[in-house]
Amino acid sequence: MSEEPHTPQIPDPDPDNANELRFGGALLVTSLGFIVIALLAYFLPVKEGWKASEVTALIGSFTTVLGTIVGAFLGVQAGAAGKQNAENLANRALAALAPAEAAKVLRKE
Repeated sequence: MSEEPHTPQIPDPDPDNANELRFGGALLVTSLGFIVIALLAYFLPVKEGWKASEVTALIGSFTTVLGTIVGAFLGVQAGAAGKQNAENLANRALAALAPAEAAKVLRKE
């Protein structure tokens, strides 16, 4: 009787909950940023007497910074999720191999 090698089950963490928190935080920061930009666009021309070109330049710089920060955040999150998926796949593939074969794969030469 030959026994098949035991393949341990690797528990997958619940990525949905973590992703909801991350994207909820990004949505909150983005919303607050747009609210600040909208308030500046409304109050500066009325209260301070700014010209339209000055307000446009100021709002453009705020939206550029906000867009850059949100884009970088979401890009890092997508990259981290892809890395985690690749690591999980590699771990499951190694767990399915016999111990001698797995050691051969992991050997650094």
